[in-house]
Amino acid sequence: MPSVTRKRQGSRADRREEIRKKLLAVIERLLEEGESFTEISVERMVSEAGVSRSTFYVYFEDKGDLLTAWFEEIRAELTEAAKEWWTLDASATRDDVQRVLDNIVRTYQPHTVLMAATYDAAAYDANVRELVTAMMRNNVAGLRRHIVAGQKGGFVAEGLIPTQTSGWLTWMAERGFHQLVRRASPAELEKLIEAYTDIVWNTLYAPARQG
Repeated sequence: MPSVTRKRQGSRADRREEIRKKLLAVIERLLEEGESFTEISVERMVSEAGVSRSTFYVYFEDKGDLLTAWFEEIRAELTEAAKEWWTLDASATRDDVQRVLDNIVRTYQPHTVLMAATYDAAAYDANVRELVTAMMRNNVAGLRRHIVAGQKGGFVAEGLIPTQTSGWLTWMAERGFHQLVRRASPAELEKLIEAYTDIVWNTLYAPARQG
């Protein structure tokens, strides 16, 4: 009996994932065509995905719930990428910094459209807003700890204020991902990553090496 129950649970999860992918593909296409997430109705979304309205509500409470599970997965990916930056030590070179920032940008880039939808949803959906806020808070805290450790280790500029500096760098990067990375060509993306590296290197690390 337990094996039958697990099989049913697995089938339900697989079905939910299949439906979620169809719905997210529709949302992504409509957003690329210029519509905002708030304008896309459940009726239109399920119609274009070939899913019945009743089936949608079997698996999801609303559009925000649809985005929430997706965002949790992407947040985990982005956090793992960011941890490579936060664990750099005194041996890190500018090339090392560029490598980890490159990974963060390229982890984010395939998801820029749906990330934009998530930020739209956060404006009116408390659950989505809580997830976005938690991710940004975690990113700021992770970078702050890195700055503090770097100042103690002598490889991050000692005059920086850790909390405020990590806040500025994190939120500026977030807006850059949304406004610049989203529609960047491969060549432009390379330049954006180079410029991002310059900002981080010259803010955090270069002054400590000149001392």
